[in-house]
Amino acid sequence: MLITTPPAFGERIRQLRRAKHYSQQQLAEKARCSRKTIIDLEAGENVAMYTAFRVIMALGMALEVVDRRIDLKSLAELVEHDE
Repeated sequence: MLITTPPAFGERIRQLRRAKHYSQQQLAEKARCSRKTIIDLEAGENVAMYTAFRVIMALGMALEVVDRRIDLKSLAELVEHDE
């Protein structure tokens, strides 16, 4: 699943939390943060990256970062094949 905005990320965290039947307080305790932080995260607000990682880990999930920049080597190979 590709998530591209903080609100979409927050909604995904909420979905995962509910799927595990965790309250916001339970998730906060597992992630060693406050319930307010979970509320902010689920609302798409600014939360420290370190805290976001702890929440992801507390949910038993992983985060994959996708580099959407153009790969210049691949682009050069495509141009070469077109010539």
